[in-house]
Amino acid sequence: MCRSDTTDAWQSALNDNYGHWQVTQSVGAQFAASTRNRDFNGVRVVECVCDPCTGRRLPQFIDRDPQPYIGVQITKAGRERFHLGGEDISLGAGDLVIWTSTQAAEFTVMERLHKVSLVLPWSDIQERLPRGTRFNGTVIDSRVGIGAVLYSHVDSLARQLDLFTQTDHAAVRRATLELLTAAMSHRVEAPQRGLAMRYLKQLQDYILANLQDEQLSPTTVATANNMSPRYVHMLFAQIGVSASSWIRQQRLERCRDDLRSRTYRDCSVAEIAYTWGFADPSHFTRIFKQQFGVGPRAYREAQPR
Repeated sequence: MCRSDTTDAWQSALNDNYGHWQVTQSVGAQFAASTRNRDFNGVRVVECVCDPCTGRRLPQFIDRDPQPYIGVQITKAGRERFHLGGEDISLGAGDLVIWTSTQAAEFTVMERLHKVSLVLPWSDIQERLPRGTRFNGTVIDSRVGIGAVLYSHVDSLARQLDLFTQTDHAAVRRATLELLTAAMSHRVEAPQRGLAMRYLKQLQDYILANLQDEQLSPTTVATANNMSPRYVHMLFAQIGVSASSWIRQQRLERCRDDLRSRTYRDCSVAEIAYTWGFADPSHFTRIFKQQFGVGPRAYREAQPR
């Protein structure tokens, strides 16, 4: 194969597996490379072995991708250098890097390289992170902690994927997303507190307007506000409570208000509880007493007439 044909074939392989990249130096006819691309539930597993080469991802290439994606790469052998997010990153055997397609990048393979990458939609990870966070790519320490677990997970996927059943794929995908989110959680740029508090106020307003809905829960609140349940819980954690406990507290306070109001004196305790989303009177009595130190019936009887 002539030099230009080899270069074109290699660039085509890069684009097929990693999105739009440009080979910046022609590779010789003796250039050797192989790629293996497999997919499970929207996660692409790419195993690549290649001789030294160079490439770059220009800003104008970003819009050519159908959607933004994130890459998780482990290096099995060889050496490679990345220029990513304004930072030079050197990678060798045993290293782990996470990068996104939303920024320009360059790579230089300095010696024959063997790497395994996971490529998946950025939206799958973004919905698990706090809204407004940014991620520019980073090296994760693969020797200890969650980085070591993620490295082993990616390595095992490449070796065991063909043995998984279709049922296995869904479980493996969930595990992959959880591990990746955990590895990234301390490397993202958190949204400004003011923005997060505005989102929290939005959720609280929605909850207060729907307290009488028996089905109200953190999950339904998240769905109605186009947020992930994880993000809803993170927002409430900023004020030291869980979303479910905040909902329960608001309902209990409304019940207490009605129990001491003359307007609702003809309503039974069970009717008041049901009005504010408590379907089980016994459960309501128990948590009311836990919250206020006295049962709802005794609380009502203690009010001045």
